[in-house]
Amino acid sequence: MTIKTADRPFYGWKLAAVLWFALAINYALSTYGLSILNVHMGDELQLNRATQGSAFALFMLMTGLPGPLVAKLIDNAGIRTTLVLGNIGLVIGAVAMATIVTTSWMLIMIAGLVIGSANAIAGPITIQASVTRWFYRRRALAMGLVLSGSSIAGMIAAPLLEGVVAETGSWRNGWWLIAALAAIAVVVCWRFVVEAPVDLDQNPDGDASVQDHEAAPVAAAAAARVHLTQEDWLPRDVLRSGVFWALLICSIGVSAAFTIFLAQGVLHMRDLGFSTALAARLISLSVGAGFAAHLMIGFIADRVDPRKIFIAGLVFQGSGMALFAGAKSLALLYPAVAFLGIGAHTSILAIVMVFGNWFGARAAPFVFGFGSAFSAAFGALAPVASGYCYDLTGTFVPVLYVVSALCFMGAGILAFLKPPHLLQPLVAVTEPELTRRGA
Repeated sequence: MTIKTADRPFYGWKLAAVLWFALAINYALSTYGLSILNVHMGDELQLNRATQGSAFALFMLMTGLPGPLVAKLIDNAGIRTTLVLGNIGLVIGAVAMATIVTTSWMLIMIAGLVIGSANAIAGPITIQASVTRWFYRRRALAMGLVLSGSSIAGMIAAPLLEGVVAETGSWRNGWWLIAALAAIAVVVCWRFVVEAPVDLDQNPDGDASVQDHEAAPVAAAAAARVHLTQEDWLPRDVLRSGVFWALLICSIGVSAAFTIFLAQGVLHMRDLGFSTALAARLISLSVGAGFAAHLMIGFIADRVDPRKIFIAGLVFQGSGMALFAGAKSLALLYPAVAFLGIGAHTSILAIVMVFGNWFGARAAPFVFGFGSAFSAAFGALAPVASGYCYDLTGTFVPVLYVVSALCFMGAGILAFLKPPHLLQPLVAVTEPELTRRGA
């Protein structure tokens, strides 16, 4: 598909635009589609809160649980094929939601297993692995710009899908729109995704030599402030690292807060006395606040320790969740959803950067895949717990406060973490060279 030439402009930034689009469709539309459309589906089919929470929980579980298998698929079939397969899965799942889903068990199976798996295959795991291959010194900037696709699409998706339901009178038409956009993503990924810089005789970042920091004083100074591993981490080394497991523990609060807000945030706001239309706009506001944080972090995370950014994100999430629990007025609700958006997007981008910087490009598919499986497994419990809590007590509030505490606990753990090192470093091949080869 590709023609090798050393003279063409660096393709990484063009690829970043393609990845931005793919993430916006596969990840954002499927996630916010479930958040908004399933509220209307629940009203029509008279589903209880536990059922709706379980469907979203299984979806979130499946977005991460197959992560190690997705990493294997990336290694064996390549990033392009993986993205195409995942988006085909989303087309199938969205069409099924639009046509055959009429019962709670069908909702759980299609939304949870089919759409969740499609999200895992063509979502953040694969996108992050691609960015890590193509960028080294500018990795934080590129990652921030690409991952902003989910933020921008999220700002548009919630009111767009709510508008489709209002105009057509059917939540199923929202899924037809998602299916059509996912089909476009299939074509775009097949045509424009390139595996690694070496396929075009290029280097990461487009530099003649990404290893010559002396020729780039600004980048060298940045590298002195932000740890970029030069060690050859393998999956078995990652699993032996206590720092890796500590980072995963810190991610539990991130995943739980994000999942509950998307799965039951609209329902909680309705319980507080606000309309579904206002709730959809507030979700858009939350995503917009997160997008603003994304932009800022993308420009500073190559020079500011992403661990510190992660701490800030968790503090925002913990504070936002505590406010959200009892936000009976707009004066409390607006800052609550804004804090949740800022915290979620900040934390997600920061942990991706910490994983990439501390464990390197070679281990990236495994790290992202295993990390997603871990956080999804724990995060999926949150909407189930809050759903059953509501059915027993009539409120989500106790679980929301527990999730807030988990976020603050993660921030405390992060304050004491330092970059890990191999006990017997294998430095014969540097990370930029591994990245260039797409290892």
